[in-house]
Amino acid sequence: MLNEGDRSRGLLLNLTGDGKGKSSSAFGIALRALGWEWRVAILQFIKSERPTGERNFFRHHFPEVLFESRGLGLTKLPGDHAAAARAAWERAKELLRDFDGELLILDELNVAVHLGFIDAACAAAALAGRRAGLNVIVTGRNAAPEVVAVSDLVSEVRAVKHPFRHGDPARKGLDF
Repeated sequence: MLNEGDRSRGLLLNLTGDGKGKSSSAFGIALRALGWEWRVAILQFIKSERPTGERNFFRHHFPEVLFESRGLGLTKLPGDHAAAARAAWERAKELLRDFDGELLILDELNVAVHLGFIDAACAAAALAGRRAGLNVIVTGRNAAPEVVAVSDLVSEVRAVKHPFRHGDPARKGLDF
């Protein structure tokens, strides 16, 4: 049984795997948290400022949510993706230490670590050393073992079937 001290430490949830729905799940948890009047911050590591339904939703309905996209988009596109991810990581470390809220989502941090843009051991240490009481959700495929080890919950989303495999493009409202 948890004592009150355990409840106040905050949890680290890791949503990983090769299936669709990791970020969507995190955004659903953000809605649940907002329903309880929690303060929420979302930092995206790979996604760019390209318009998305989730960004539009939070900015329109919950403008108090800190929502930052620091990436350059798909990593196969031109640009210094490593530098963008490192800059996002510096911001993430500030939020892990100083964000005065209850929920921080680090969207696609697992991808940035997997691609070698951020050191896995450093990420795990910063996540484990987050401010007391801060709940964190990390998303993205290929979660590093070091990050998994410090996570309180790890859920793997598995792809069974996906329209992308048949050449169907991402769809507004469903995929972005």
